[in-house]
Amino acid sequence: MSQPHTIRLNGPWEMIAGLPDEPERVHLPKGWPQVVAAAQEGPVVLQRWFHRPTGIDDGSRVDLVLADLPFSGSVSVNETSLGRFTPHAKHDLRIEADLTTRCCLTISADRPGELAAKIPTPQVSLAIHPPG
Repeated sequence: MSQPHTIRLNGPWEMIAGLPDEPERVHLPKGWPQVVAAAQEGPVVLQRWFHRPTGIDDGSRVDLVLADLPFSGSVSVNETSLGRFTPHAKHDLRIEADLTTRCCLTISADRPGELAAKIPTPQVSLAIHPPG
C-alpha cells in the first residue's frame, strides 16, 4: 500500500478564547504554547480555512489527522461534526465527503490533557490516500 500524500495545516489560524471582541491570529505550529495556555483558562476555538486539495480521484480517501493535541474537544469541517477527540493521541477522521471548494475546519478545545515536562509538537494535517 502506498503512503498517503500529507498536507500540513500550519500557518495562520483564528483563535477564540473566552469572549473577546475579535479572534486572535495564531501561527501554528509555533503558536501551540499560546493555544495551550488559553485552553488552561477555559474553552478555546481554533478555526482555519483551506481549499479542497487538487488531484483527488474517485475512490481517493481523505483523512483529517489530529496528532498529539494537548486537549480534548470536538472537530468539524464545514459545520459537519466529525466527533470528539482525546488528548495526546492520533485521530484519523475521514472527510472526503465533507470537502467543498473552500473548507472551514473548526477545532473546539474544551479540556486540557495532563501536560508532561515535554509534550510532542501537535500536528493537524490532511492525508490523501490514492484509490485502491
